[in-house]
Amino acid sequence: MGGATGACRARGERRRRAGRAASRQRTACAGIVSTTLRGIAAAPGIAVAPAWRYEAQPADRGRDELGLDDAIAAATAQLNGLVDRLTAAGRPAEAGILEAQIMMANDPELVAEARRRMSAGEPTSTAVSRAGAAAAAQLAALDDELLSARAADVRDVVARVARSARGEVGPQLARRSIVVAEDLPPSVTAELDSALLAGVVLGGGSRTAHAAILSRALGIPAVVGVEGVPAAVPDGVALAIDGDRGEVLLEPDASELVALERRRHASEARSIADRELSGQPLCTRDGHRITLAANIGHPEEAAAALAAGAEAIGLFRTEFLFMGRPSAPGEVVQAAAYASVLELMGERPVVIRLLDVGGDKAIGYLDLPAEANPFLGMRAMRLARRNPELVLAQLRAILRAGERTGRQPWIMAPMIGDLQDVALFRELASRAAEQSPRAPHPRLGVMIEIPSAALLAESIAREVDFFSIGTNDLTQYALAVDRTNPELGPWQDPLHPGVTRLIQLAATAAAAAGIPVAACGEMAGDPAGAAVLIGLGVDELSMGAASFAAVKRALGAVDHERLRQLARDCLAAPSARRARDAADSVLRDGRAA
Repeated sequence: MGGATGACRARGERRRRAGRAASRQRTACAGIVSTTLRGIAAAPGIAVAPAWRYEAQPADRGRDELGLDDAIAAATAQLNGLVDRLTAAGRPAEAGILEAQIMMANDPELVAEARRRMSAGEPTSTAVSRAGAAAAAQLAALDDELLSARAADVRDVVARVARSARGEVGPQLARRSIVVAEDLPPSVTAELDSALLAGVVLGGGSRTAHAAILSRALGIPAVVGVEGVPAAVPDGVALAIDGDRGEVLLEPDASELVALERRRHASEARSIADRELSGQPLCTRDGHRITLAANIGHPEEAAAALAAGAEAIGLFRTEFLFMGRPSAPGEVVQAAAYASVLELMGERPVVIRLLDVGGDKAIGYLDLPAEANPFLGMRAMRLARRNPELVLAQLRAILRAGERTGRQPWIMAPMIGDLQDVALFRELASRAAEQSPRAPHPRLGVMIEIPSAALLAESIAREVDFFSIGTNDLTQYALAVDRTNPELGPWQDPLHPGVTRLIQLAATAAAAAGIPVAACGEMAGDPAGAAVLIGLGVDELSMGAASFAAVKRALGAVDHERLRQLARDCLAAPSARRARDAADSVLRDGRAA
């Protein structure tokens, strides 16, 4: 939330956005017809190679199978080999993804469910596959992009255990290819020969799926969320992908290949410029400073964020500590995770969000009843009324981490709807502080993600130390659009005037109370969204580190007053589309200046 001061160089050129809904464009040149499919830009770069369609291998039911313990041991040994390979290549963060899969393979609840199925007569591979499918389905339904993307990891690890039970080997590339699939398990991404893996195209997935994260880490271009894939792409067809634009070209003609080569050179130049930007602050062309913070979902992500130029951790999600285990994590385990990030970040603020779970989460030890609409149900701080000790233990662990490191933690409560919720949060924080008298006094803040909180922001601001606007849920709740339903993509734009007016209420109230206000949803990492947020009065933008450079370039090319005018235009716009057009126009003008 804090930030340094100083001058900032103007830079232009924002990252192009690709909509999830795929569109096709056909062009004819010298008798050759090419097809362009559009999806989500997931990993930058350009690749040209034949398509290789990946499909999960059908089970060979005719062979004898290993027992569950032996199958898990074999899968664990394979994953350990991949961890060693990534670590030796200087990719410890990516190795951590597969280390997490080792934990999944040995998860007590998953193993117990597989054993229950085996006792009912199912073979090892079937039992573990069905147990994993149920767990993956629960994760996929979560209203959190990072957590829902972990469903692919569960499916990946149980598929590996099932293959090990059947004595099968994983897929192998025979020549340099672009892999095309509906979904690509992250361990398969890491296991395929990187010298032959030219690119990745997925029909499903998101930028936060581990296959996309690994692709970025390995320098492999990737486009995900491409409608019609893999059915629209024959095996072996000539393919070209642009991971910066989110474009996939089937049978590109000569002119398109020349254009791709030009874009490849431009992309490489941008990558060099991005690295140069990592040491520069985030500010507008006329020097208005904005704190640049990172969203992380695991302590291992903090180092990469710091290296990319993060001035704070604006959102430290803590759900990873509570998921996939038979009982709640102890305070010592929690404190160690929080302390590792506080220590790494030094004097830079670290905003730790309290546990955000509810009836949609697969957490057996909480004994949460199923709900018809869990995203509007008993979740997050509402759960504290039913199970206050769970939140108290987390608060004590955070304070213990502060005491151990000598750093002041910033603690944020999610799903705050009114002053009663704020009072409960403050009461629990006070009780935890009484039990941790030597810990530094924390700063207490709330997420503004329920419309009622934005409408009551003036009163709430007087009771807390900071605001953080969760634009993802705020958009979902304000516009009545389910974030998990891809068909509603066109309605999920946070630039909708109904959403920006709620953001304005929160920013105005924070300014009047003299407290900082951040934005930590996807809107903050979108250059157009970031421009509007700064115009509305937001002090800090918190996003994935991969978005830092694009946002710096975009905002660095526009004066602060122009962003304020843009915000006024968006507030008065008749629709989200008109607001986005206005933002795009301002950023284009900035690049051209």
